Amino acid sequence: MRIAFIIAIIAASVSMASAAAADVEVDWGAFVENDLWASVHRVDEPGIYRNQTALGFDLKASLVPDKLRFVGDIQFVWTGFTRDTEFEGLTTRNTVSPYHFESQAAYIEVIEILPYLDLRVGRQIVQWGASDVFNPTNNLNAPDMEDPLKLGELVANEMIRLDWNPGGDNFIFTAVWVPVFQPAMVPGSALLAVGDPESMFPFVSPQTRLRAERIRNIYLRNPEYYNIHQPHVVASMPEFSMANSQVGLKMQWLVGMFDMSLSYYKGIDTFPVPVKSYSSAERAGESAADGTPILDVDSEVKLVYPKKQVLGFDIAGQLPFLDDAGFWLEGAVFFPETVQMSFDITEVAPGAEVIIDDVVTDQPYFKYTIGADYSINEHLFVTAQFLHGFLDEFGSHAINNYWIATVDIKMAQERVLLRLVGMGEIPHEDDDIPLDDDGDGRVESFAMGATNDGTIGSLVLFPSIVVRPIDGLEMALGSYFLLGHDESKFGMPAAGPSLAFFRAKASF
Repeated sequence: MRIAFIIAIIAASVSMASAAAADVEVDWGAFVENDLWASVHRVDEPGIYRNQTALGFDLKASLVPDKLRFVGDIQFVWTGFTRDTEFEGLTTRNTVSPYHFESQAAYIEVIEILPYLDLRVGRQIVQWGASDVFNPTNNLNAPDMEDPLKLGELVANEMIRLDWNPGGDNFIFTAVWVPVFQPAMVPGSALLAVGDPESMFPFVSPQTRLRAERIRNIYLRNPEYYNIHQPHVVASMPEFSMANSQVGLKMQWLVGMFDMSLSYYKGIDTFPVPVKSYSSAERAGESAADGTPILDVDSEVKLVYPKKQVLGFDIAGQLPFLDDAGFWLEGAVFFPETVQMSFDITEVAPGAEVIIDDVVTDQPYFKYTIGADYSINEHLFVTAQFLHGFLDEFGSHAINNYWIATVDIKMAQERVLLRLVGMGEIPHEDDDIPLDDDGDGRVESFAMGATNDGTIGSLVLFPSIVVRPIDGLEMALGSYFLLGHDESKFGMPAAGPSLAFFRAKASF
């Protein structure tokens, strides 16, 4: 009897599971994407810059209709380059053919866990803001700037999100808690902003930058006496504590044809700032031509992620009196914490002073984006935006102005897209004080920041052609050209080289 009872229980369980499975709705897809880039400008010689293949899968499952669902995706990425290795590394698959995993979503969502209240838990992206790509109110997820051709992508993070919508879609209140901070992804060239011995000092004050340049020039002007090694740069992550968790609150409502929102964020900026640069020296075991011992100079640079609070707003809609052209206005007031940096080369140059000053002040500052888009006809679509403050600019002293314009020309029943993108840093005055202690009118150091270069500006030209010859297949060919002054946003070495690219993607 006991065995029969157990069999009956198992049979009933299987029957119930089968019935439940019949109600599950599953939607899934997959893709293969290959990226091939060549560096063609701002490099010593052209070369292969990226040779990457990605295989991705995504899944959406409604486990309980209109009540419980699961969303997830995963990408397997082969980087396409084998690095130098010890011989035994040739026996390891990940050394010969390096790969990594990425995921933008892995969360469960409960619809109306309480009346009018939805819950989403897990790895996700919560994107706020009405602007196109450049959203000053969007602070919960860090920007993914590793791929400049996909500017605007975000890094997913583990979060808890609650949406309360008693008024349907006309009013939604959102609360988000991010337990653990994740930083922005940056391109490999970004190391040049902090790891180049001649890079610009980040001090807010031009006078402090001049003092630092004067001290650094002790060894830059005498290269025969010093072997300057590339600094060792460490980004120190915030402590994993409740105090460093992040919180976001947002109210969104609809008035006529206009979407509006107010938001608040308390957390940490996703781009690091330097707080310490310390240099040490030891004899290299050789001497200069005049017999002076040559010194090896090693430097340690420490970066931290500063805290901030953000109050934001946005409004977006269509303008009937302008043939339903779309427009948006988004802005945010940032309240940063003060961050100071110490610059110490006293071991390299005895008698030099240690310089300590602000790299970020606690002065509030404002970022905003205003833009519009318009379909001229079925073949031509244009977008234009003005930006006060770029994605990675932090602190009242660091904010500059930019413009971006996009023209889409659709042909062959939208199977061919010609896209022209231009982005520019609006020229502004360099506030550096030239290092000219002897007063002869000639700058004594050509390190970045040691000269005043008058007006600084830069430009990005990003033309491409996208072809979709058959359903599910997309191929793109284009270029990404950077032009500008060495101290400008898109002209500095840290912005990377100009690129020519080919991308192919098949998906279903």
